[in-house]
Amino acid sequence: MATITIPESVQRYFPQAIDPDQLWVNYNQKVDSLTIYFTGEPVPTVWDDVDDYAYIGFALDNEAVVTGLMIEHFSKWLLLSAPLDHQLQPA
Repeated sequence: MATITIPESVQRYFPQAIDPDQLWVNYNQKVDSLTIYFTGEPVPTVWDDVDDYAYIGFALDNEAVVTGLMIEHFSKWLLLSAPLDHQLQPA
């Protein structure tokens, strides 16, 4: 079984507790993107980039609530050996 280590620049936006029953996950192989919602299903979301590949989704009505995570070029993102310079600062 492979282990995925989520970089701190992305991990710090995750909810304190993640209910597996509320995860909605979609991998689009054609464009190599992974989208995860912590809300059980896709909801209206404002996406903010964290690095060159990862985006954190915030609720439209409360930007302190993280709704999900989207990673473009997922395969490349997994292979990064060093964190990228650009990092979004927490609210």
